Amino acid sequence: RHLGVPLVGVPLRRGSGESYLDRIGGGIGLIRRRVPGVGRVTLVFGDLHLDHIREWRDAEMSPRYELEYPLWRAPYDGLMDDLEASGIRTVVSATTVDGVGVGEVYDRAMRARVEALGMDGFG
Repeated sequence: RHLGVPLVGVPLRRGSGESYLDRIGGGIGLIRRRVPGVGRVTLVFGDLHLDHIREWRDAEMSPRYELEYPLWRAPYDGLMDDLEASGIRTVVSATTVDGVGVGEVYDRAMRARVEALGMDGFG
């Protein structure tokens, strides 16, 4: 709403029986049905540095969609500055690692702690 463009959240959960591409296609289909005159679609990803994922998306999705990666290789310090400046409280919603708890606030201290544990500070 803030950007003035249609935005649709597409659940990409495993075990749904649908492929990632089918789920994305379903979301695009929903937009096309609800917003008349939609032409070429741009998908925006928040990936920071996972080359193999970007390469797969480029190979599989770029023939059908425009792809944008606005955060690609962005310096982590700049991302942290932007996050703090936004005033948005960021909380861990799921975890599979020791040392990070659901409900913890993500901030500079937490980033430093997880990096000291050998994890990606924005991972």
